[in-house]
Amino acid sequence: MLSGFFINITILVSFIFLFHRIFYQVPLRESSSLGQKLFAGVFSGVLGLILLAYSIPLSDTTIIDLRMVPITLMAIFGGWIPTVIGGLMIVTGRLVIGVSMSSVAAIILIIVTIFSCLLVHKLVKNVWVQAVWMVLIINGYIAVTLAILLPPGQWLPASGMYLLSSVIGTAVAVYMFTHLTQVNELFRRYQDQAYRDGLTSLYNKRAFQEMIQQTEAEYTGSSRSLSLLVLDIDHFKSINDTYGHSEGDAVLTQLSEILEASIRSNDVAFRVGGEEFSILLHDCTSSQALIIAERIRLNVEEASFQLHQVPDALNVTVSVGVSTYPETEPQIQHLYDASDEALYQAKRQGRNRVCFAEAPA
Repeated sequence: MLSGFFINITILVSFIFLFHRIFYQVPLRESSSLGQKLFAGVFSGVLGLILLAYSIPLSDTTIIDLRMVPITLMAIFGGWIPTVIGGLMIVTGRLVIGVSMSSVAAIILIIVTIFSCLLVHKLVKNVWVQAVWMVLIINGYIAVTLAILLPPGQWLPASGMYLLSSVIGTAVAVYMFTHLTQVNELFRRYQDQAYRDGLTSLYNKRAFQEMIQQTEAEYTGSSRSLSLLVLDIDHFKSINDTYGHSEGDAVLTQLSEILEASIRSNDVAFRVGGEEFSILLHDCTSSQALIIAERIRLNVEEASFQLHQVPDALNVTVSVGVSTYPETEPQIQHLYDASDEALYQAKRQGRNRVCFAEAPA
């Protein structure tokens, strides 16, 4: 019996870890997508069936296991869709084993568990309090069922064993699920901080360099076009000198919002340093890139930048350099240099303008 319980716990922990490896980017919540909930329901059903296969026999027709724990987890963390799907799969698996008084009792238990867990989840907010109530309800039904199915001298030890195993199993499962969710969220946060600019929340220079490398492998040898805009704020040093660096930061933040509002959904904006920004335009020809660059320049010119300590709005302009692979630059790794040279050409021509990189001779 002890070895069977240990096997159940091992299977439970392994599946929870595997689930969080699959969904480490998107934790399971009631607000999760339908696809994720469906997968979670099937996953919990498979886990329940495996736990059923490694059940602990109490008599020729009666077995106990931790098949209720996956249903409990889905009710706590995923809502009714994965709970019902997992429960129905476990019911089907129990019927396959054989039809008897024990199997009928087990099916009723699963149905009671589904509805009880969903009700508790709706009424109670704290995860651990939910788990306690769910374990108590399940064990109450189990105690009554075992008293009917087992001889008088066996139901009390069996009920005690199931109570102990369900408490430990549920506690381990809820702790693992909660802990791994928190670990994944921390990992995503640290990962985001490593690739995001702290001031503007745009991607930073490190993210830009890595994305250029990834894009080079994806685009090289294909007929797809890739454009890069490099831009910076005209006379930004004078803004810092006149109004202070905190006001300069306000300008940078508002500019980043304008950039994100001016580009397409599949384009990516970066702050590569100081007042310099870059925008990677996927599947974008030179003519399309010029349209986007001019839209950005015009949106910035027409915007009113609000400063913290200055009542009057500030007018800001940007200069933009553009290059396109493979039209003007045959190598993606040199796109930045080409766009940067076009940017300085725009500055030399008077600023507040867009310049396109010249194709190599």
